[in-house]
Amino acid sequence: MFKNLEPTDVSIKPFKAFKNFTYTNNDSGSGVWGLKARSGSLFNYTSASDEITEIVSGSITTRYYGSPTWHMLNQTFYANHITASYNPGIVSRNLNTSASIISVGRELFGEEIKPGSVELSATIGSVTFDIRDDGDGNLYDNNHSASFSTFKTNNFESGSTTTSNAVGSGSEVGNIFYEQGLLVFTDTGSYADAATSEFTLKYKATQTIYEYEYRVKAKPFEFNTSTNISITPDRSGSITVKEGAVSMSNFFPPSHKPSGQGTGSYAAFYNAATQSLPMTTGSEFKPYVTNVGLYSEENELLAHGKLGKPIKLSDDIETTFVIRFDV
Repeated sequence: MFKNLEPTDVSIKPFKAFKNFTYTNNDSGSGVWGLKARSGSLFNYTSASDEITEIVSGSITTRYYGSPTWHMLNQTFYANHITASYNPGIVSRNLNTSASIISVGRELFGEEIKPGSVELSATIGSVTFDIRDDGDGNLYDNNHSASFSTFKTNNFESGSTTTSNAVGSGSEVGNIFYEQGLLVFTDTGSYADAATSEFTLKYKATQTIYEYEYRVKAKPFEFNTSTNISITPDRSGSITVKEGAVSMSNFFPPSHKPSGQGTGSYAAFYNAATQSLPMTTGSEFKPYVTNVGLYSEENELLAHGKLGKPIKLSDDIETTFVIRFDV
């Protein structure tokens, strides 16, 4: 027996799920790698004179050229920043003549790197820096978080604060582009080699998951029948299988007529039962619900819910089954 669902019986709720990831500079073969970028004229450009970053993954070596990389960064994220979507006090973007980049592969962060989740420990020379993101697209040195906070509060105006490492910047060291998985270090001083040094990167990947909820309602005396093969004579069930079917075991339990040893054989064909056992036709017959199926308009089974225990339908009140699953 089938029953249409009302729109009010269907609910779809999105929620974001997060997963922790940790990678080091040695994980380039896994989709995380660091490279260099530098400005320069592209007129009569020759790759031989460019700064090259080589990424080795197994037997494959990939070369990234500094000048095209810098121009790509500038054109995509920096050159049109003020006229595009500039938010004073939120994001500060200034690309210097050189930069270094940590690129995280799309399959490693999902929809985006969760804002505020980045922790980068980078050892440059003999100094280890603790670099974080502020949730608004800026990277800063956590050891100078107070100075950075003042700098940000003053809309990143030069001279609003000073630190021992970066005058006027509050140790702002670069930007992060969450949806692209890019950490760009624009600082040309102490942090210039953050992406190409020894580092450990921690962050959270983001993925939107949808929770589907269907409320299937059975009124008193609805669904007062069973499709269980046990209620039909000779256990023939409600399935018709024509002669010549490849394997009867695809349609029925192990063996049609089992012997005492649990073995048996199948018939050459089966016809759906046209009647049920007498005990199931009376008004006192009350089947238990063990499974609920969701079907398309073409009667295709789309989802199958199995109850933890059989539930007897009520003769007095409506019984509601709630099916939930995530996609």
